[in-house]
Amino acid sequence: MTQAGATRTDVGAASFVHTGTGNNNIFVEFAPPPRKPPRRLAREELYFHMRRFVRPAAANAAYDTLARDRLVVLTGPDGSGRQTAGRVLLGELPGREVPFELVPDVAENGHHNLDPELVQPGNRLLLDLTATEEPARREMAEQLPNLWEQVREQAAHLVVLHPDADRELPYYVASQVHHLAPPDRTALLRRRLRCEGMDTRACAPVPETLGTYLTTRPPVRDVARLAHAVIRLRRRHRHDLHRFTDTPELFAEWCEKALSTLTDPQAAVDAIVDKATKAHERAFCYATALLEGARTDTVYAAARILMTATATPADPQPLLEQNGTHHLLRTIEADRVDDRHTFAQQEVAEALCRHLWSDRPDLRGVLLDCTPKLLALPALDERERKSTAGRVAGLMTGTEPDGVLRQRVEGWAEQGTTGSLTAATALLDRLVQHPLLGAAWRRWVYDRAGVQALSPGLRRVLIGVCATTMATRYPRSALIRLHRLAASEPEGQEATRALLDHVRDDAQALHHLLHRLSRRLEPHNRYPRDLDLFLAVAADSSLLAQTVTAFGLSCWRSVFRAAEPERWRPAAAPLLGREAAADTLRSLIEAAGRDHPTLNALYLTAVEAGPPAHADRVLRLICEARSPRPPRPMEETAP
Repeated sequence: MTQAGATRTDVGAASFVHTGTGNNNIFVEFAPPPRKPPRRLAREELYFHMRRFVRPAAANAAYDTLARDRLVVLTGPDGSGRQTAGRVLLGELPGREVPFELVPDVAENGHHNLDPELVQPGNRLLLDLTATEEPARREMAEQLPNLWEQVREQAAHLVVLHPDADRELPYYVASQVHHLAPPDRTALLRRRLRCEGMDTRACAPVPETLGTYLTTRPPVRDVARLAHAVIRLRRRHRHDLHRFTDTPELFAEWCEKALSTLTDPQAAVDAIVDKATKAHERAFCYATALLEGARTDTVYAAARILMTATATPADPQPLLEQNGTHHLLRTIEADRVDDRHTFAQQEVAEALCRHLWSDRPDLRGVLLDCTPKLLALPALDERERKSTAGRVAGLMTGTEPDGVLRQRVEGWAEQGTTGSLTAATALLDRLVQHPLLGAAWRRWVYDRAGVQALSPGLRRVLIGVCATTMATRYPRSALIRLHRLAASEPEGQEATRALLDHVRDDAQALHHLLHRLSRRLEPHNRYPRDLDLFLAVAADSSLLAQTVTAFGLSCWRSVFRAAEPERWRPAAAPLLGREAAADTLRSLIEAAGRDHPTLNALYLTAVEAGPPAHADRVLRLICEARSPRPPRPMEETAP
């Protein structure tokens, strides 16, 4: 309560002014930061990889082929960094266009179709065939000539990732193939450590344990995980000492600890599980692993949820004689840093989660039933909630069949709570990106997006996944699904808003949407809901100018033909204003054709939007459009 004579000031992130004579009590309520546009996230992800990229031997030749022929095929063994190399090569081309992944449309009969119309001017496309089944890979390889031709016509660029050069490749791309050997692993490790602020002079000489590990030629992804583990240990060391200098001795110590966990995480898990023998200790252990990095109160509450779900009896000891969290942390070999529970190595937390899932199948149902409650804990921030949901989703996708996964997505979504929606979104988010299952799940999202009778929760989940993950990685697929969601939306505008946000951030996505709408609004293939979607696009001031392009004018033509003037006049009014260009006015009038009511409505709109001179200009253009031939100049007569 504010005391007498004091001033209460409620602010967000803005500054404040003291207007009273007493104490100034400030109550700050920070709004969550706005969500970054998907294309900006994709660009930041690209820059992240470009900074950490170590060029393999064939990278320069592959870039020259891509720049010259607009197509390059990258092959190499598993773990050679093909996908990162492909994205970086596309990102190094002149211009600011962001690469995105080209995914095939999977028909109901299982055929994979690469639609050349998805290629727009200047696109940078990545087609990943490394995890595709052999029949589907062969089917898409047969479609490469048409796709390549469209890429050349649109001045685009395409990188195709193929499993290995030993596989049979189509003859017409033989000259485009470049085999990527893994980059120098020591250089890759140092580059990643340097990007995280470590003095890499401490990495020389290479410690014996690290040198032995690198001689086994681990995959590039494992080297990246090693760098992450070393940085994590370095940060913990800095937290303890506040100021220190990177030395070869410290680097050798961090490498030894990180490698011991990376190469054999099960040994650390076995030691922890053997020490945590009581029910409340194991509940605390699993809660710490699932919510790794969460605060003490949150982990304790999560442990109580797990104990309640497993019907664990209460501790018979008096309350003051029971062990506290400090003793429990020592038992499970975890630490508390800034009141947050963490393991020395993140791999320990992941291994403990896998142990819970694989070693105790009878607890899987309990864990999944508890997941919405765990994610609904109020002290969890958004990042912790998403990471916890991602861990559970990662456990499920590795073992559960499609039917069970589908039931969980739909079941959690129908519950409609904060925790259940987060769990459903994280699971579906993981599934649409899965290298083997992703195509089928993206098809499932496509099918469900066109259903009007979706539950509100499932509709929210589909919109969220399409507007974030799919919009970042598969923008064209996301656009099609958001369009179907908006077209099947029975009430509300959530999907329509998500669709407009998507095209507002991506000009080529807007071009593709107008193309789709123009085809669907044809007289013989009309979808009434698409009229409202186009008018929603036209009502957005930042998108309105694009509606007088070729596809946009086709949509206006359909709107003028099918809708009453009262529906389209508010959206068309800015295009008929006093500052409208003559070409814009002429294009709209031509789209109206010779329909007298439509032309009359255009004139009335111009009358309301500007002075009489502007209305006369519009009337003159209408008369010119209705005249079968240009008007003759008036002949001069004698007075």
